[in-house]
Amino acid sequence: MKKILLTSAVFAITAFSFGEEKEVNVVSSVPIEIYGGVSGGYFWTNNTVNSSDKDDRIQLSNGIIGFKGGLEGNISLKFDLAIGTLLIPSLWDGGQGNPLSYEFSSGFVSSDGFGIAWGYTSLEPVKGISVDAGVLTTNLGYEVANTYVNPNITLGVVWYAQPVIYEGIRANLYLNELVGIPFSFYIEYNQEFNGDNFAAGTSINILNTDVAINYFDYTNRNDGLDKNLIDIVFNLSVPFAQIGVNFDYHWWDDKTKKNFKNENKDYDDSAWGLALYVVPELSLAKGKLTFPIRFEYFDEGKSGIYSGAVGTDNNGWSFTITPTYKPAENTFIRFEYAYLSTDKKVINNTDDNKTTVAIEFVFTF
Repeated sequence: MKKILLTSAVFAITAFSFGEEKEVNVVSSVPIEIYGGVSGGYFWTNNTVNSSDKDDRIQLSNGIIGFKGGLEGNISLKFDLAIGTLLIPSLWDGGQGNPLSYEFSSGFVSSDGFGIAWGYTSLEPVKGISVDAGVLTTNLGYEVANTYVNPNITLGVVWYAQPVIYEGIRANLYLNELVGIPFSFYIEYNQEFNGDNFAAGTSINILNTDVAINYFDYTNRNDGLDKNLIDIVFNLSVPFAQIGVNFDYHWWDDKTKKNFKNENKDYDDSAWGLALYVVPELSLAKGKLTFPIRFEYFDEGKSGIYSGAVGTDNNGWSFTITPTYKPAENTFIRFEYAYLSTDKKVINNTDDNKTTVAIEFVFTF
């Protein structure tokens, strides 16, 4: 449920007296929409990063409150600010990390605890054209960091190699607003990992299928791992189910390959991954049941793009199923079983498989 607050800028004189109602003269008002989600649960996994670590934790997996608002007219100015914390549980860590927020010094979500998740302002000089500036969420991929929006509790292997949240500026063109065609395009400059990165993409609806194609170019990352990637996402609604596909192809920049050569690393320069999402849905007398399934396959050769194990010829697959009961549209309980298998022992450099089991309680607004 979304709530609307009215934030008022008061410039006129406010007059009130005993025995009368308080009278407020408002010159301008900005409607503000509040949104967000809170979720917590239990996460168990094997093959933890350190053998001394506990294999299970009770976690706050999401704690986000966001505010949207602005002034609309011939020229519109809007904002979107989300604060809180994100666990970002992945198949690699099994949800055993700490909740995070955005860290400006590093250029990505890496600061333990509560803080800014994302926040930006948008200028729309004419209908259908806008510019966003601030801490942006990426347009790439099927899954997002605030996982209460995703069908699964954990984030997949394909997601793990994608950009997430970063400082940047993005120009958007919406042809559906201008001429009624379901097509949009954007270009952006961003600084994830404190780099000088470029991204561009387009989305369109074809035969009731949403299609998005994105290109992302990392340059001057603070970890030296400059690369490029092409990201393609399909999303289709069919009776009683949602179906999604996410395909990524990555390749290292020449600068990164040169660094690998100087370090005498045996490597490949590219990798690809494919994720399939199927979400069957069953309506009940009270609420609904969904059974989100995710299947992934990736082949990174010796690039290490997905696992970080540069020089190890590796591929892998994952399977995740997340039965979910929704007694109300904004409240749900979900259980998850996830299994990750790799060809070589690249999981914590000691194992070739990892199992994660989680149960989560979620409330959104």
